[in-house]
Amino acid sequence: MIKVLIIDPYPVTKEGIKKVISQHTNFEICPDVTTREESMLSLQKYKPDLIIMEINLRKTEVKEFIRNIRNTNKNVKIALYSFYDNENIISQLLDAGANGYISKYSSVEDFIKGISQILKQKRYIQEPFSSRVRFDAVQKKNERVKLNSLTKREMDILLLVSQGLSNKEIAITLNITERTVKNHMSNIFKKIEVVDRTQAAVYAIKNNLVRV
Repeated sequence: MIKVLIIDPYPVTKEGIKKVISQHTNFEICPDVTTREESMLSLQKYKPDLIIMEINLRKTEVKEFIRNIRNTNKNVKIALYSFYDNENIISQLLDAGANGYISKYSSVEDFIKGISQILKQKRYIQEPFSSRVRFDAVQKKNERVKLNSLTKREMDILLLVSQGLSNKEIAITLNITERTVKNHMSNIFKKIEVVDRTQAAVYAIKNNLVRV
């Protein structure tokens, strides 16, 4: 039997999910939970194989919750479902540890298909979001490669550029010559594929190297 924990604050949708999965004899539904605290206790007590989680919450709360679940049980599968259509949010929640995303607009057949794929150790992202999320993941990987190519000194300079410092101010801050700063800037531009310091500063902010 596959133990299933449903985390959903809305009774109507929770009962709907129960009805759908109860039609499959290999699923055993864990007792209801209504809060994150109850969910964590249930996770430890019943050790579910699958968590079906409604994500109509603030992104930061959900990300933290998913990480807590993953830290408690590394093997449990986490299936998200929601009306959310923001592929960036979906991508971030998958990065936090979720195994898949199913839209609330999906048919019963598509819902069961998604659950089955997730249980088979596969990441499942329902169309039309799957191609966009995959593209976002590729972009993130490419940006990490670019950032990893920067030396520590280049990273220091990029951070100072994002803070609005001139080459002269950077040279004074790092106790190097202004010519050396210019050489580093040239290398930074090539590595992160920008053409000026404004684009470099924007790049640093977009990739969370500096808070604004």
